[in-house]
Amino acid sequence: MVKIAMIGAGGVARNHRIAWKQQKNVHAVGVADILREKATSAAADLGAEYATDDYMDLLSSTDVDAVDICTTENTHADIAVAAAEHGKHILIEKPIATTINDADRIIKAASDNNIKLMIGQTHRFYDYSIAAKEAITDGEIGTPVYLHYSAGGGFWNQDWTGNRISPGDTGGNIVTNGVHITDLCNWWIGDKPISVYCQALNQTSAHLKMNDYFIFTIKYSNGAIAVVELSRANIPRTNQFRSILLLGTDGQLSTGTQDESQWVDNDRGLEFLGPEYNHGFTRMISEFVDCLENNIPTPVSGEDAKLALEMCLAAEESVETGEVVYLK
Repeated sequence: MVKIAMIGAGGVARNHRIAWKQQKNVHAVGVADILREKATSAAADLGAEYATDDYMDLLSSTDVDAVDICTTENTHADIAVAAAEHGKHILIEKPIATTINDADRIIKAASDNNIKLMIGQTHRFYDYSIAAKEAITDGEIGTPVYLHYSAGGGFWNQDWTGNRISPGDTGGNIVTNGVHITDLCNWWIGDKPISVYCQALNQTSAHLKMNDYFIFTIKYSNGAIAVVELSRANIPRTNQFRSILLLGTDGQLSTGTQDESQWVDNDRGLEFLGPEYNHGFTRMISEFVDCLENNIPTPVSGEDAKLALEMCLAAEESVETGEVVYLK
């Protein structure tokens, strides 16, 4: 039996709670949130017996094996480091942090204390991304050489956006949304990114003083290129979309949300891979539990998430300077 506690009871934490409630060999001990009433409500929803406004209450408990951190991004490092120092295994909602220094702090604390660390890059756990990875691994398209990933939608809640996706709290729009895509690019292409160039627009969010449309080009050491379009400027704001084209030396893979379908096209013709969407949170948390129960490495490491963050920070720097940013 894995005994868990959740830290944070905001919007994304609800998706985590839904996923935790579907796990069979898990006991929820408690929930912490800076707003006590939110912690109490979330604990009742999760079936946990304890609610608190101080996460140290949960970290100090010998009844807790692991914590799921769903707080504002700029708080991840302090909470995760404290969790590691108290011997708790850690799942952190993406991004790992808002700075490379904080990411390094988390990774070091987990390593020093022999803690399993997993970052909640949920897009790795959707059906479309897993099918794409399997097609690449099985050699269906040969070696990936070009990826075009276009995704986004509109800001569905302007007040939430203005307060929530502020650079000081989350690292900004590229970080809080872009780490999904940079992580997938790295996972699919399977090589080291070496440079990022990004341009941005403020199309619908002038009052927020933040960009809402980005297009960036990522170059990899093996010569592969990824072009990423990330939008929060869609009208109507409920118009969510995703379109992916991945070219390889022996074929291509495409997927999109228009007809919720995914196809591989190679010398054997078209192959339908299946529906596009699955509740990635459930699969992600199931794999985290499996890692704890069987003492195996987590599928999304701290280093994976740090690299995805570094690429997004490079994209922000490129927007500011108008230049290509080379990764270390």
